[in-house]
Amino acid sequence: MLVPALDNQNAIGMDIWPTCNLLSLRPYLPWPRGVRQYKEAQNLSKIEQYIILKDNRKLGFAEYGKTEGHPIIYCHGSQSSRLEMHYDMSFAIENNLRIITIDRPGHGMSDFNSKGSILSFARDVVCLAEHLKINRFSVAGMSAGSPFALGLSYLFPDKVYKTAIISGFAPYNKDSKKYLSKEVKAMLGLAKFFPFLLKIMLKFQKRQLAKNPKKALQGFLKIMSKPDQEILKNDSVMKVIENMFKEAFRNDSTGIAYEISNILVKDWEFSLDKIQVPVQFWQGEKDNNVPFEWADFMQSKIGNSSLQKFPEEGHLIVFNHAKEIFSDLK
Repeated sequence: MLVPALDNQNAIGMDIWPTCNLLSLRPYLPWPRGVRQYKEAQNLSKIEQYIILKDNRKLGFAEYGKTEGHPIIYCHGSQSSRLEMHYDMSFAIENNLRIITIDRPGHGMSDFNSKGSILSFARDVVCLAEHLKINRFSVAGMSAGSPFALGLSYLFPDKVYKTAIISGFAPYNKDSKKYLSKEVKAMLGLAKFFPFLLKIMLKFQKRQLAKNPKKALQGFLKIMSKPDQEILKNDSVMKVIENMFKEAFRNDSTGIAYEISNILVKDWEFSLDKIQVPVQFWQGEKDNNVPFEWADFMQSKIGNSSLQKFPEEGHLIVFNHAKEIFSDLK
């Protein structure tokens, strides 16, 4: 959820592969390159898993759906976490889907990466996929998770089967920002030109969420469109949103502030027209958080792509169309 270029020359070179180690943990369970340790106690919850990467960073992740199902890497939105997932996962069970959500650096269980970028996160994801013995997977990105989903698709076209962009964040520049609501434009402008003020605001937000999460979320979500406000009346939806936001600030707000100021509003390090993987865009036309014009723009730049619009829906289309969106990734 969003709130207030390098060229691979169509090939995967050695310089862009993740620095993963090939070690072993125990018989029949090889470690991938880049993973030094893996915590998997017998009683460990599927939503509290992590690996330790070669640079000693923890990367937290959760798994939903069927263990042997079609693997989908899900990239959560801004100020969110691996707990961002539909409250009813029956669609994943029925359609044989294994959805893996990953805390980006500085969010939830994952350690902050002071040199983090869209493409460095892509390498982290591949280390995790190798550990999980997943050779190919699909990718989904929600809102501000979309740049990271597209980065994976760009950098590892041989590993990504299909990509879904849901209410997706586009490259931020003078042309794209003119479509933003005044609230989101003010937030991103603050992030780009006055990052120290964003840090202060997010520290305050963390305290608010800890003290009175329901009250904090009311202010946080008030900019959302009328269709989204109807979805937010569902207590199950609100529970998901409360949990994912609180978990995002599990440690502090450093990683969240860094991602907004140093990644989302900066150059993405790759061009959309270099993406080879099939991309399906899903976008509500009454989205106050991410304008539908952004989906139009990105879809026009990616050759092998298509766009499904929902004229009477907003940002939270995933709660109404989860089965359709995720099943399309098989």
